[in-house]
Amino acid sequence: MSTESTTRTAQDQSQDPSNDQSGHTPASAFNIDTVEHAAATPETELPWAELGLKEDEYSRIREILGRRPTAAELAMYSVMWSEHCSYKSSKVHLRQFGDKVTEEMTKDLMVGIGENAGVTNLGDGWAVTFKIESHNHPSYVEPYQGAATGIGGIVRDIISMGARPVAVMDPLRFGDIDHPDTKRVLPGVVSGIGGYGNSLGLPNIGGEVVFDSVYQQNPLVNALAVGVMRHEDIRLANASGVGNKVVLFGARTGGDGIGGASVLASESFDDTKPSKRPAVQVGDPFSEKVLIECCLELFHAELVEGIQDLGAAGISCATSELASNGEGGMHVELTDVLLRDPSLTPGEILMSESQERMMAVVTPANAEAFEKVMAKWGVEYSWLGEVTDTGRLIIEWDGETIVDVTRAPWPTTAPSTSARTTAPPGRTSCRPTPSAPPRRGRTCPPPGSSCARPWLS
Repeated sequence: MSTESTTRTAQDQSQDPSNDQSGHTPASAFNIDTVEHAAATPETELPWAELGLKEDEYSRIREILGRRPTAAELAMYSVMWSEHCSYKSSKVHLRQFGDKVTEEMTKDLMVGIGENAGVTNLGDGWAVTFKIESHNHPSYVEPYQGAATGIGGIVRDIISMGARPVAVMDPLRFGDIDHPDTKRVLPGVVSGIGGYGNSLGLPNIGGEVVFDSVYQQNPLVNALAVGVMRHEDIRLANASGVGNKVVLFGARTGGDGIGGASVLASESFDDTKPSKRPAVQVGDPFSEKVLIECCLELFHAELVEGIQDLGAAGISCATSELASNGEGGMHVELTDVLLRDPSLTPGEILMSESQERMMAVVTPANAEAFEKVMAKWGVEYSWLGEVTDTGRLIIEWDGETIVDVTRAPWPTTAPSTSARTTAPPGRTSCRPTPSAPPRRGRTCPPPGSSCARPWLS
């Protein structure tokens, strides 16, 4: 096995020995907030509110850890406890899908709630996997990239189940059709969905568009992806097997999407707030196409124990979810992450939502074969750590511990909150007006009709 150097590129590029191949800034350039330092400085003020956390949530984090969080831990909790990652205000309603399920409903269910995507039996040894997610606020800030990366993220969920993605769908909701901001948002969203999906060769097999003022400044951009697989090809993502290797592969980690999960999914928008455009992810569908084929080959050759995609919350999410779905813990060295921007701090690396990245668990015996698959597809990778039996997720930076969290509870377990709703001006309800049904459609009506707009085509 050739893992003496924990960080490599598939092309085995030669570099100047003075350069750090991972691209990270030496620890001496940062004022690293270690777990030891956090325990010794309990009164240090941290920007929990700026990261989207409420006061009671920050108090809960301190209670869980038994001390104040480090800067890196605060970054991790802020994204993992955001609405986008935890559904903390809506899971009380979403829980009904599990509470009200009947035996008849589950007779063909093969994988249910809690995994990257659901799987249903089709018969004759075939199964279909599908999942739908929203990318609402990113699509409002930057319509094209927000919608495009919504497609990219949902497709990676399908890949991680061991399935080949075959189609996408897109139910959409926009504000009033005559509002000038709708004209700004809608064309970019439609182009982003089509641009990313078409580049992957995935047909958009259906969808709908609804216009109503209740969605003004809060469009609903839902992306659904469908995949097919044989029963024996179903894969689940978890960090199992003490001593197994943890590897990050795909695109390098950059500054795009930092804080997107906590800021974009939890705040409202108005003209008085600074632009959040830098927090929107930037997608590359052609890199994702390579990832699809690469991951399917890894699964077919049985070279990985499980694969987790990196979307909202990035490495924070992937490490937390893999560890929480396993039976032990995980140890990661963050300085081994391949970077596009060497100035990123440890917290920013954890929060980055750079697209087209996957994390896998590989046995030591399969490490060399894994590297050969990476070389075949020209995919960069870095060995970050290993699965442990500690029951803890420990992340280090140049050997200094900056994250130390336990299974009870993992950062994936966010507290529930109550959602507050406010009706738009002139409306008494947040629901579409029943007396004037929202206008729907996939194409423009003939010229002269009330819905005719050239920018809807």
